Amino acid sequence: MAAAVSTMRLVGDDGDRSITRRVSLTKTFIEKLTCPPDRRAVVVYDDSVRSLCVHVTRTSKSFYVYRKSHGRPLRYKLGSFPELSVDVARKRAMKDLGEIVQGKDPREERKAIRESVTLQELFERWEKGHANLRHTAKTRVTDKSRFETCFGNWKARKIGTIKEQHVRSKHAELAEERGHVTANRAIQLLRRLFNFARLQPNPAGNKAVQFFAERPRSRYLLGDELPKFFKALNDEPNEAFRDFFELALLTGARRGNVQSMRWDEVNLRENTWIIPAEKSKNHEPVYVHLVDAAKVILERRLKDAQGRRADGDERYGEWVFPSKRFDAKTPHLTEAKGAWERILARAKIKNLRVHDLRRTLGSYQAIGGASLPIIGKSLGHGDGSEATAIYARLQLDPVRASVNAAANAILLAGSEKTESQP
Repeated sequence: MAAAVSTMRLVGDDGDRSITRRVSLTKTFIEKLTCPPDRRAVVVYDDSVRSLCVHVTRTSKSFYVYRKSHGRPLRYKLGSFPELSVDVARKRAMKDLGEIVQGKDPREERKAIRESVTLQELFERWEKGHANLRHTAKTRVTDKSRFETCFGNWKARKIGTIKEQHVRSKHAELAEERGHVTANRAIQLLRRLFNFARLQPNPAGNKAVQFFAERPRSRYLLGDELPKFFKALNDEPNEAFRDFFELALLTGARRGNVQSMRWDEVNLRENTWIIPAEKSKNHEPVYVHLVDAAKVILERRLKDAQGRRADGDERYGEWVFPSKRFDAKTPHLTEAKGAWERILARAKIKNLRVHDLRRTLGSYQAIGGASLPIIGKSLGHGDGSEATAIYARLQLDPVRASVNAAANAILLAGSEKTESQP
């Protein structure tokens, strides 16, 4: 669509004329938009929400709302691009324009929030108005725990008193006390809270903090570790933990999804397990193929559950891994740390986490030549996920002898385990 030239200019340019026009704003268009050296700014208005514009200088790109109210120009910043997407900017602009029509000034509301709302109150508003509607239960628990542990001494602070230098100091403090990854995640949570409050400028915005570099973990069970792992797993006295860890390995599902697996999600006739969208990290249903060994485990557990339910134990009617305690706050398995440590100790394997079982399945798929989209689909990753990309180098591994040895180790370990079953 050809851009129509507009005679309007952004109020507040001190008489220095800006280049202005009107188009249907898109992410790609704004990314390519630049400000010429001889101009202070380029201002492009949106065709959909006509009071919304993007203001581009040589160093920044920001969304503004500009319109007249009671004969006087009203102009204020919505947020910076790309922190604020085009879609979100449109929604916020439309909401504000509705308030302006009613005679309200959105700037005054934001000023009141900055001056009166504490960080604790903001988190509670964000939970109710955003997180509870969009995030999985696990994500909500994680965010709440992170807020409590990382910002406990900031709860009573008015959000308007938190500046960039305070956020940078907090980031450094958390890095020293809790590690680089936790520090990064805490500031990302703080950024989301301030975005929700529409605090401008965002003290935790893109330019406020330089995040620490993070290296994606690539640990998985190696070929020579698999026989030892299966032997140690088979020696675990608790059958529920044995089944839990083996299903985590054979399905490649996230630990929390295996822990909260329900019988109504499993179709043993079709060899499928459908993880519902509300339990999926990507908020989309995940279809998990059940290999024969996984199906055998589930059939045995189902038969046992039916017997226990017939005896009056209601816990076994809903959950594949019900909690052993009748009075448990969470009705399904939640903690397997002790059993995991026992298994690793028996196998003499170090530096392995439960999540690495998931990565093990993806790694051997890659070693076997599976494409990255297939691996990502089987593990429930989003399209183009960075988590899937870590398997790319395994596809290119030229040492085919080691690949064959590892594949044989999996088969050998599986056969050894089967033979040792009572």
